[in-house]
Amino acid sequence: MRATQKEINERTENFLNERWIIANMEDSRPQDMSYYNGALKALEFAGYDWQRDVDGKHRVWKAR
Repeated sequence: MRATQKEINERTENFLNERWIIANMEDSRPQDMSYYNGALKALEFAGYDWQRDVDGKHRVWKAR
């Protein structure tokens, strides 16, 4: 069964939420933030927009 766009967006949002938490842990490494930023750039390159709220929760949508 093929994943719907909603399922893909939800999985991507959960992934970004996890990466944000890891990148902002007290003992995080610089490469953790680089990995997070790289994921965001890849999304933008693929034609997506994103938003992060004050609690670190992400929202992803296909740019028009």
